[in-house]
Amino acid sequence: MATRAELEQALTKMPNVDEANVVGEQSLIATVVSGAFRDQNEAQRQETVWSYLRQQLGSGALQNIEFIFTNTPEENAA
Repeated sequence: MATRAELEQALTKMPNVDEANVVGEQSLIATVVSGAFRDQNEAQRQETVWSYLRQQLGSGALQNIEFIFTNTPEENAA
């Protein structure tokens, strides 16, 4: 299982990410903000993030991640 710090570090290093925040200890919820999401629908955004995390952390480390919000900077500001 990924720790909060491990998940936040991985998401922060993800290409084109403007901001990444993670809350929780046992069950993690993250928000990823990227201008690259502007041309993607929600399914594409989710696949981009989860594929990256599987590569960086391995599938087993992702089991305690409850949800990842994927927002553009404009959506995040609203």
